[in-house]
This record gives sequence, C-alpha cells and structure tokens, in this order.
Amino acid sequence: MAPPSEQDEQPLGSAQEQRYWRQGMPAPAGLELVFGAEWVIASLVRQRVASWLRELRWPPAQIEELVLAVSEAVSNSVEHGYQVMPDAVGQSGAVEVRGRVVQEPDGFRRAELTVRDHGAWREPVPGVSSRGHGMLIMRACVDRFTVNHSAAGTTVVLLGRPAPPLPG
Repeated sequence: MAPPSEQDEQPLGSAQEQRYWRQGMPAPAGLELVFGAEWVIASLVRQRVASWLRELRWPPAQIEELVLAVSEAVSNSVEHGYQVMPDAVGQSGAVEVRGRVVQEPDGFRRAELTVRDHGAWREPVPGVSSRGHGMLIMRACVDRFTVNHSAAGTTVVLLGRPAPPLPG
C-alpha cells in the first residue's frame, strides 16, 4: 500500500467532482471506506467525507459539522477501540466508515454516517478531565447520535441535520 499522501491527497474540486457538476450526473449516493486502525486515517476520512458531501451538493456548514463528527468517531475507534498508541505504526484492526443519503418524505435529505470498529469498548471515565469531549462534539454536530457496543466492536451512527432538496 502506498503512503497516504500518494494515494489520498487530492486538491479540493478534483476532476471527479468537476465531472459531476459539469455533466449534471448524479453524485454517488453511498460511501464505503475501510482503513487500518492508524492515527492518520482521521485526516483521510475527513477529506473523503467532505468530498463525498460536496459531490452531493451538501450545504457547506453541514459538511463542516459532519466532517468534525465523523473525525471524532474515527479517532475514538483508533484510540479507544484498538488502543493505538500515538507513535504506533502498522496496527491490526480496521475502521469502517459508511455514508448514505436518507430521503425524508418532505424532500429534505440527511446524511447518515456509520463508523464501526472491531475493538474493545472502554467505558468513559467519569470526573474532571481536559479529555473526553468527543461524544459531546459528535452530539452537538448532528441531529441524532447513537453508540452501540458489543463483544464484536463498536458502531457509531451519526444522522445529520436536514439538508434542502436539490433544485429541479
């Protein structure tokens, strides 16, 4: 596998995005990503989710909120689910990110992002700390937020705020 900078960094407004805008093609409705549990994946997920939402002509403010929320969920999977140390390289385990568009009866749309790992759940530590704000951030950035954990791993589902229907 090539280093992330060679396979994943693309300027905003990539040729693929421009193709959707110019030709009036529908942007892909779904997003499926799987990465090894390493610290760098949060930045890769942010870029890919932002690009996917831009292709869907999502409102910019909502893109920022959703990207922040999914970044927190991915970082939690790496840090807590797999307990990856900041200087670790080549960890085992995978973090899956899936996105889909949910059509509301009134024509509005919502982005639903699911982050799943196969690591071990760690209960949040109560008490005063400068850390532990990830779930609060996720909750503040989306309309609905759920966390389900079992022996098989943890799944976080983020449902964004309603976005207006596309014109036409």
